Amino acid sequence: MKTLKSYEKAKKEIIDIHEEFVPYNTKPLDSKHRITLGGKLAKSLGKRMEVEAYQVFVAKNGDILLRPAVSIPSSEAWVYRNPEVIGKVRKGLQEAREGKIKRIDDLDSFLENL
Repeated sequence: MKTLKSYEKAKKEIIDIHEEFVPYNTKPLDSKHRITLGGKLAKSLGKRMEVEAYQVFVAKNGDILLRPAVSIPSSEAWVYRNPEVIGKVRKGLQEAREGKIKRIDDLDSFLENL
């Protein structure tokens, strides 16, 4: 079986994806070998998330995974590059969803005691 040249180059950056996929549709390639998502899928994705681009992943067997993506300002990228920081942010968001919040009247005093 032939492997894609770009797959060989990207071997260093392999990620292990374990997700369930649901068959959606079969789409033909156009004359320029492009594929469109179609209005129904784009509209469905748009209801759940704002999509600016797609990350493209290619498996050894040729399967292609498109992962919706958005841009992050470079000044905020450090949060996502630091597992400890992003973990704390996610934990705080989860606690807020669960109602584990407390009103702070004096923010300066609270920050000094952290």
